Amino acid sequence: MRQKFSVLLPLCLGILLLSFSNARADFYQVGFRTLGQWDAENGLRLDVNLWYPSVRPPRDIQYGPWEISAARGGKPVEGRFPLILLSHDTAGSRFSYHDTAAWLAACGFVVAAPTHPGDNMDNMDLLLTWGQLESRVRELSGLITFLLNDVEAEPTIDHERIGVLGFGAGGTAALLLGGALPGCEGWKDYCAQAGRHDMYCNIWAQNRMDGLCRSLPLTKSPADTRIKAVAAVAPGFGMLFGRDSFRWFYPPLLLVAASGDSLNKTALHARKIYECTGKKARWLVLDKADAGALMAPCPPALAEELPELCRSVNAKDREAVHKSMFAALSDFFLHYLGSGKNLPRIPAPPDLSPPLPPKQESAPAPAQPVKRKRSQ
Repeated sequence: MRQKFSVLLPLCLGILLLSFSNARADFYQVGFRTLGQWDAENGLRLDVNLWYPSVRPPRDIQYGPWEISAARGGKPVEGRFPLILLSHDTAGSRFSYHDTAAWLAACGFVVAAPTHPGDNMDNMDLLLTWGQLESRVRELSGLITFLLNDVEAEPTIDHERIGVLGFGAGGTAALLLGGALPGCEGWKDYCAQAGRHDMYCNIWAQNRMDGLCRSLPLTKSPADTRIKAVAAVAPGFGMLFGRDSFRWFYPPLLLVAASGDSLNKTALHARKIYECTGKKARWLVLDKADAGALMAPCPPALAEELPELCRSVNAKDREAVHKSMFAALSDFFLHYLGSGKNLPRIPAPPDLSPPLPPKQESAPAPAQPVKRKRSQ
């Protein structure tokens, strides 16, 4: 199966250029199934959509308001494929980027997209807390282990070729999984630069960010050495990163900025992160894109409920954004995960344990007076 990947990229990109109207490539037919992972430690269920190359033709499937095209439970194509974890933005869910997931599956990837509890369109309890990022990292890392032990999923996955793709807060979590270390030096001056109307800078948000900063610096790296490639699209929390944050970041990195994203302003987040990497990451700016434009087109019911998210750009601009984004993601992940020859070596995470205080030497005992014998 690995031999096929040398021709996947030109085929995927060629189909993208010739026939983008279907919003995905058709090199592989796309299979789809759902999984549920139980987190006993926290009493939470993680619902996951799994997309993969299938031998069965797709059909229209209805999930709540979402209509997707895939072979539900379709038999997988024989062989092992790279795995990509897809982490949605705060305003999203496991369905919000279904066209991106299907496109990558058609290009020869297994794509696992969870809904993050406490940080999704229905529940934002964790917004702007350390728990928002820490839980995502734990869930994504645990999802790898879960899939590699799942009877149906494991035979389709190459254990050595695993990447992560994140949008918004998911992009920030992806950076942490790759080994980036957050800190709060940049938070001190952030609101002076961003202005008081910035989403991080109202009183409620500042109090939450102050609480987040009390959890930093970390005493343990969040890196998962199984991650071999990271793509972060319109990541937030740029103020948590500095040049030293990427000292132990080893996977190849694609950073995608959305020029129209008023929440995660390009200059203060994606570009700031790009500069913190020493401009060593791949870099792309999506013109006219905002958070809503990165998602799949909303179904009518959701568009009526969330017009500010679903109708933030017109259909033509959304199509142009997705065309550029799909091409960049295909090129990046196929280059680094398409075969074993470009896989990076990921060393063990650094030890961040605070140094032990120097051992205090005990003071010498005071000298005892010498007793002399009295002469007889």
